[in-house]
Amino acid sequence: MTSKLTLLIMMAVALSACKTNSSHQQNEHSPSRFEKHMDAAGPITIDELQSNYPIFSVKRHQELKLSAVEQLNAVTTPTQIIAYFGTWCHDSQREIPNLIKLKKQLNNPNIQLQLIALDRNKSDSQGLAKKAKVKYTPTIVVYQNQEEKGRIVESTSEPIEVELLNIIESSSD
Repeated sequence: MTSKLTLLIMMAVALSACKTNSSHQQNEHSPSRFEKHMDAAGPITIDELQSNYPIFSVKRHQELKLSAVEQLNAVTTPTQIIAYFGTWCHDSQREIPNLIKLKKQLNNPNIQLQLIALDRNKSDSQGLAKKAKVKYTPTIVVYQNQEEKGRIVESTSEPIEVELLNIIESSSD
């Protein structure tokens, strides 16, 4: 009988701990404390990404190969790099910070970077990922003259700057 009473008291304490305190409830106009950590979907700037998802900060990732950076800075053909990724995706969390770091070190207006965040279904409200036939995240697509020159899917076998340079150089053959 004592063990049943103890169990009953423990359950009552546990259930009262789950009760929502009205002073902590959000009204419909105040932002949720979880809002900042929801999955992003759609075009997003580097600053928005890094301020809302600190894991995408470039400060803790690998050093870039300067020879590849110099060669990318010499690219004269307008080049657009579109990175489709998920804020929730561990591969994106590994690869996209290095891409951002590269973009910040490039001093070449001919190379533009666009970030497109995808939801867990790998889609966005504008249908950009569907149009680009994205199946895995991240998918980094390189375009020149509105034509796809190559893509990096999920991970790189070499540093990102080397792989991007290889795509750009192979397209000029």
